[in-house]
Amino acid sequence: MSAKKRILLSIAAIAITAGLVGAGTYAFFFARRIASTNKFAAGTLDLNVSSNGQTNEPFVLENMGEQGNLSGSKTWTIKNTGTLPGRLLFRIQNLHNYENGCNDPEKEAEPNCENDNEGELGPLITLHVKLDDNEVASSTLADDQVDQIGTQWNALDPIILQPGEERTITVNWALDENAYGNEVQSDSVTFDANFRLIQLIAGPTPTN
Repeated sequence: MSAKKRILLSIAAIAITAGLVGAGTYAFFFARRIASTNKFAAGTLDLNVSSNGQTNEPFVLENMGEQGNLSGSKTWTIKNTGTLPGRLLFRIQNLHNYENGCNDPEKEAEPNCENDNEGELGPLITLHVKLDDNEVASSTLADDQVDQIGTQWNALDPIILQPGEERTITVNWALDENAYGNEVQSDSVTFDANFRLIQLIAGPTPTN
């Protein structure tokens, strides 16, 4: 065999070998699965506050003075409508005592009422707060006492509502006819009852 022919055969053999190496590089089996639709889902924390079938129903006292003694109560049912347990908190906020004018009988009882923008009714009314059937806090409705009920509530053992659990909060008030006079004529007091459900966490849970 001539030298030229041997060279050509050697080149052909090298080319075939290189082709087999290339084919071997890609000739393997594999299987694959993709974990799709990954997500992070947060639980929920929500509460429902109702009274007499109404949600967030306020209580309004009008025409005070038709009867000498003033008393009453209001009960709310609190339900954890979420999927996580939470700590129940209650406080009074946005408390305002209004003077609402100064007529002659009030001037006689309170000579400076025309220069006074703060009414005298709230400090005479004491709210007694019950959790279920147990009194847990009380305070007058004086402007400077607005934080008292929340502070007393914080001192309780934490009230935990599990998902779907209900508790009742009742507010009682009373004012004897001998506790007030003309100084409260036309006066009014307003406030908000604030209910909160705070998620339990591994650390200090917020308070009122």
